[in-house]
Amino acid sequence: MRRFVFIAALLTLLTAAMPAGASSGEDPVHLGVGDSVAFGFGTERPEQHGYTAVVSRWARGIDCREGNPSGCPRLELVNMAVPGATSASLISGQLPAAAQLISTRNNDADPGNDVVLITVTIGGNDLFSPVVGACSGGVTPECVEVITEGLTTYAQNLGLILGTLRQAAGPDARIVIMTYYNPLGSCFLADLEPLADNVLEGGPGVPFGLNDIIRATAAATDVEVAETFGALDGDDFVGGQDCLHPDKSGYHAIAKAFMDTLR
Repeated sequence: MRRFVFIAALLTLLTAAMPAGASSGEDPVHLGVGDSVAFGFGTERPEQHGYTAVVSRWARGIDCREGNPSGCPRLELVNMAVPGATSASLISGQLPAAAQLISTRNNDADPGNDVVLITVTIGGNDLFSPVVGACSGGVTPECVEVITEGLTTYAQNLGLILGTLRQAAGPDARIVIMTYYNPLGSCFLADLEPLADNVLEGGPGVPFGLNDIIRATAAATDVEVAETFGALDGDDFVGGQDCLHPDKSGYHAIAKAFMDTLR
């Protein structure tokens, strides 16, 4: 009898010590991969105001587990994004770790801890510096060659990235990649804004732009697209000497584009 009372008391203490709503197992995962935009660079608190963090909070109201209309209130964010990442460095660095995480979670005996959402931003660094260096003097044959070579390599790399993520995660996980906005009008490279539009969406000398590659590759790998081109205003960027990054309001606009797709 005393043994029973002791065990009952111990269980009571353990239950009281567990935080309210605590789970005895692992939670479903939102995995973020990509560059400084996916990281949230440009805000004072990327882990709170970057788009990946905002999407993760908002996505907790989505039904990410079959038969669970209350959504995923304990969705766990794992953001592997690295500022400065290119498609090539993502393949060598983030992709193996991402595939390992997905394999571990999605192939164990607990269906409640799967990687259920993957968000991706990659490609801007593949083109930005080479194009600015080659095209600052105008759309010359050298400029067009640099753009063409960059887009060709990016298309190959993106196919590998999205294909690997889809194969690892299986058909049920939501994978969403964003197209890129054009931030140059808000920085010291404003004169190159029309060229950036062409690089992103296609135009003279660039029949197939970066965002076109994103859309086509996503369609081929059953990946959804969050459209951010044209979704940010001039005051949504850091601007000045920073020709790449959104500010807090810009990341909010990007997060909204992702949620529009997820909903």
